Amino acid sequence: MRHDTMGIILTGNNKIAPLTDIRANSALPIAGRYRIIDFVLSNMANTGIINIGIATEANYSSLMDHTRSGKPWDLDRKDQGLTILPPNLAKQSFGTIKGNIDILDGIRDYIGNCRQPYVILSMGNMVYNMDFTDIVKQHRERQADITIAYKNLKGVDEDTLKRYTLLDIDDDGRVRDIEVQPYYPKTANASMDIYVMEKALLESIIDECSARGDVDFIKDALVKRIDGMQIEAYEFDGALFNVDSLKSYYKANMAFLESDKRSELFNRERPIYTKTKDQSPTKYGSDAKCTNSFISDGCVIEGTVINSVLSRGVKVAKGAVVANSIIMQDSVIEENVELNHVVFDKEVTITTGRKLIGQASYPLAISKGTVI
Repeated sequence: MRHDTMGIILTGNNKIAPLTDIRANSALPIAGRYRIIDFVLSNMANTGIINIGIATEANYSSLMDHTRSGKPWDLDRKDQGLTILPPNLAKQSFGTIKGNIDILDGIRDYIGNCRQPYVILSMGNMVYNMDFTDIVKQHRERQADITIAYKNLKGVDEDTLKRYTLLDIDDDGRVRDIEVQPYYPKTANASMDIYVMEKALLESIIDECSARGDVDFIKDALVKRIDGMQIEAYEFDGALFNVDSLKSYYKANMAFLESDKRSELFNRERPIYTKTKDQSPTKYGSDAKCTNSFISDGCVIEGTVINSVLSRGVKVAKGAVVANSIIMQDSVIEENVELNHVVFDKEVTITTGRKLIGQASYPLAISKGTVI
């Protein structure tokens, strides 16, 4: 176990309407029965980190319901374990959160009371499976101030690169420049928003930024101090998905239908844990047809499902066709419905004979509880 390292996860607040109208990004369902936060949380737990704080910003009730005491990750402990940290608006001017420095300042007392000398700070909007042991080891060996995990996205289109924070790294592995979502990307080294540092340095950064009115950890804490700190880079070569838009959310879910991506993200040596509901197995009717799909427990499939991801309790009636779609929990697809490239939130009902068609580049999203 890594008794010398604690974890802090910032849940983020990217707007992916209508899916994040009622929940934080990190609480978005993915691969049927999982949530995005399950990946970073499981990565930390698999590394042996036993003290993890989840700092929330808004719409965090769904996240709290999902993580609860932290039992699926073996974090339901009397001492340390998993702590949910709602926003401390009392510490923010005018009661508003302007950036992630405000969030960190709101949990400053929690950070100060933790015993571990090192901290892994991670944003909770990326999907990956990573052993944090090596990055902490490299950080200590090189005596860096901060170590940032990154993935080289060489060959990826420019529009995708624009969504990331990009790192200019020299031959010795030191970060020389940082650009946040640049219009003209100069490098393909995409930050994974994973930062390793001493806890005392994080406390100093929070205090100094708060005193000066700075609000963004990357732009204010890192970019402005890059010449005065030793910021090192750690390369990750596994599967990575940055979920910051409806299109990227759709793409990340569809990746689980590819065997190579699925085997990378669901690594047997580093399992991904989630909240269990102990539902009955999925029931398939005599006329059901399912091809290359992720189907969770408790579903009733009597129609056709192709290249799709279905969460728990979804019902697909006879004659209905669900293709290239993401259907969340307890949604009902009635007879002779045709769906293609759609994303349904929970408890959506599509009545008999309806047809909804989106595009892979622009999937059609339907909000929770909608009846069409």
